[in-house]
Amino acid sequence: MSKYIQAIGIWFLIIPLAIINGGLRENILIKLGDIALLLSGIILSICIFVVVYLLIPKIKNCKQTDYFVFGIIWFILTNLFDLFMYISEGGGIKDLLDSYNFLTGNLWILVVITTFISPIVVSKIKKRKGEIKNV
Repeated sequence: MSKYIQAIGIWFLIIPLAIINGGLRENILIKLGDIALLLSGIILSICIFVVVYLLIPKIKNCKQTDYFVFGIIWFILTNLFDLFMYISEGGGIKDLLDSYNFLTGNLWILVVITTFISPIVVSKIKKRKGEIKNV
């Protein structure tokens, strides 16, 4: 059970990055026009992957299924957090679903997919390098 608590702890480290990324988008990238949302999604996805790459090996005694479960948990937590943010701003689930429309330039779907697959991909990379030993 402690490995899942550790995984949730890693997810909590991503929240400040997402908030900083939002501030970067709204205060700096927005000056670039429509590309701001696109760049923001790419930047956040890279940040998420880097955090996972650095921290997922710290969780010991994981099976490949554990990394999959981490991804599912992070996917759910990410969407719940984003929904909470929309609700706190007077929006709702429709706004969350609208954010999945990449045709508007929003790469939220990339962020959510990155959040889901990063533990799995990183575990495979680190296992090949011998930095993670699955049980």
